[in-house]
Amino acid sequence: MASKKQFTFKKSERGISPVTFPFMRRTIIPYSKWLFNPVITQRHNMPLTGPCFIYGNHGNYLDPFLLNAELTEEPTAGVMTRDQFHKTIPRVFMDSIGIVPTSKYVPEPGIVRDVIRMIQQKRMIVIFPEGGRRWDGRIRPLIDTTVKLFYKMGIPVHPVHIHGSYLSWPRWADHYRKATTEIRWLDPLHASDYPDFESFAKACVDVLRIDEYYPPDTVTIHHCKKPAAGVQRLLYRCPETGVPDAVYSPDGVHVYSRASEMSYKMDKESRLYDRHGEMVSLIDLFDRIREMPVVCNGDGVMIRDVGTKIYEINKEHELVYLGSGMAELRREEVWLSVGSEKMTVPLESIRYMATEQNHKLTLTSSGRIFQIVPRNGSVLHWMDWIRRVQQGGEILVQRGWPGT
Repeated sequence: MASKKQFTFKKSERGISPVTFPFMRRTIIPYSKWLFNPVITQRHNMPLTGPCFIYGNHGNYLDPFLLNAELTEEPTAGVMTRDQFHKTIPRVFMDSIGIVPTSKYVPEPGIVRDVIRMIQQKRMIVIFPEGGRRWDGRIRPLIDTTVKLFYKMGIPVHPVHIHGSYLSWPRWADHYRKATTEIRWLDPLHASDYPDFESFAKACVDVLRIDEYYPPDTVTIHHCKKPAAGVQRLLYRCPETGVPDAVYSPDGVHVYSRASEMSYKMDKESRLYDRHGEMVSLIDLFDRIREMPVVCNGDGVMIRDVGTKIYEINKEHELVYLGSGMAELRREEVWLSVGSEKMTVPLESIRYMATEQNHKLTLTSSGRIFQIVPRNGSVLHWMDWIRRVQQGGEILVQRGWPGT
């Protein structure tokens, strides 16, 4: 549980600690630059101070630091998922440069007040409006309240493309890829240049409509010893048979399925090659999986995980560990069990869902907020199927369903 009395560094009137900003410039920024070698292009569009918004595609843990690679005079401010603030060192560091916590996709009036304060402090405010890192390198729906914030605040909005963000460290992957990336600053958007919110919002979306699986030639992936390690988080079912949790990589290079004769070799750019040397798109396999039907057993259980770590986020936004137990996704609810305590979250009551990092799922219902960390399987599997059931998708009944 987080402490109620939390240490913070003293900050200037602009919300910047004179201790941690120099530390960041000497440590985290050089490390990020060494890993991903960001080449800055269209520098004339790069802001040097605020007030302004900065937004772009988000596929890599270190994207915020890459955006700060050449911002030597002051760091960016912004918002970050509250999950990072449950850890003492990241919380202290982020707070010290003016980053505030938020819950993904959950409207929080306090965030607007925080942003207004940042604007008054003339800060450059980084917000990733997709609400999290991309799983497959393609654009996700933008959070409507974030785009409305861009529109209403009346300050420049600076779009940026982080080419190579996804391929240099895919969200599903265990390991980064040493790479050369490109930070391309685009022409700023001004809400006053658009006749209405809808046209402004469309412009914001269109800017981010880039496919990171096929980046421009400026991106080079230099090497990665085990590029396929973690691929089962994305390919959570066998693409050929639909059996869950069947995909695996024994050596971090070759990709197999326990439920079929599927066999691929993955290169440093996350490209798959079959036995004949023909390239197969990882994203095409992912799409094939998502087109398969949702399946449950005769008791209505779709996914069962024994050994799930179960947490609750209380009203003070503290992460409380309830214990290790069992989690089931059923036709009408998520069922959780820790010892003698049984908890149910009706699917119709789940208002917001978010995957944290690549192994945690947060469920915000009308009553409680739970975070689960499955021992086996993929949180993307859980989130995709919950969403499809909520949207009225068909559920096939299959006795002896291997997902349970």
